[in-house]
Amino acid sequence: MQAEGGAELGNRLGAVRAGFWLGWLSIAAVIAALALGLQTRHPAALVALTAAAAAANAGVTLVPWRRWLEGARGRLLLDLWSAGLIGFTALLVVTAGARADFDLLLFLIAPFLATAHRSLRRQIWLTATGVAYLAMMAVAPDPLPTGEIAMRLALLAAATTLALVFARMVGREATARARASERAELEHALLAESHHRVKNSLQTVADILMLGRPVGPGAEKFDETAARIRSIAAVHRLLAERRGEAVSAPALLAAVAAAAAVDAQLDAEPRELDPTAAQQLGIVANELIANAARHGRPPIQVLLHGEHPIVLEVRDAGDGPRDGPERLGLQLVHQIVERGLAGSFTLSAGTPAGTCAQVRFDADRCAS
Repeated sequence: MQAEGGAELGNRLGAVRAGFWLGWLSIAAVIAALALGLQTRHPAALVALTAAAAAANAGVTLVPWRRWLEGARGRLLLDLWSAGLIGFTALLVVTAGARADFDLLLFLIAPFLATAHRSLRRQIWLTATGVAYLAMMAVAPDPLPTGEIAMRLALLAAATTLALVFARMVGREATARARASERAELEHALLAESHHRVKNSLQTVADILMLGRPVGPGAEKFDETAARIRSIAAVHRLLAERRGEAVSAPALLAAVAAAAAVDAQLDAEPRELDPTAAQQLGIVANELIANAARHGRPPIQVLLHGEHPIVLEVRDAGDGPRDGPERLGLQLVHQIVERGLAGSFTLSAGTPAGTCAQVRFDADRCAS
């Protein structure tokens, strides 16, 4: 209901703006006709009427329609505006004569009335327009033939009907967009809440794990696991803040480094990652940073550059991990990079520059 109300208000505000510009168009048409030598009765009176209409149309812009349109003041002002438009046209026709064709301005006014008013008011004003047209044709000098009057009245009704159909089509489309926006906002809120709950649960798991931490050689495994869990929790915290929107890669890497409690030099180009890629890259970055802290030597550098592909590098001055079976962390990195990010992972160790772990992936390919 809120989406429908917002869409309808937007449509009516659009009709008000269109009415304002149509008012200036009508005034310009009258001025142009007089300037081009239209043969009519009482040209001075027509100029005075047009000047008064211009002043009234300018006053329309001073009304806070967005605040007032749905209230009693807005409805009253809209009624006065509608009456003024019909009255202005009627005075033009009666003053200049029917053959001056100023009654054609109703073809601009009637669609405006059809879209700006609602329900009963719309019916009243459209009926008033038809009655006013017949009345001005009856009393105007130089009357038109009855057949021509009937034809114009029929065309006026057709134009009004077309405006109503178009307004309803636009209204349905606007309502659909508003509903889709509300659904998307709800989904983002639910997703953010989900990430928030996951973050809290992971932090609780890490705390419980550390309560059972043994004293001795087995403590390192507990520390590594708890750090891994806290890093994933930090990623979920960032995802919760973004509410389903793209995640800044520099912010992600900074959060991971902070959660790992590692003093790393971060140099990351601005890149935006979708939530899935951000979650996977966060886990990978945590493993590589933690690996550099355990097996390498300062300084530890975290670099992110490129676009197609994006390249993540974690460097340190050490010789890299000892030879032997690949540790769980690097196994996890291989799996996530190849299966999740659809990228590649290389580890260069024992070089004069130290150790460099490099991840290459295409964010667009990963998102698909």
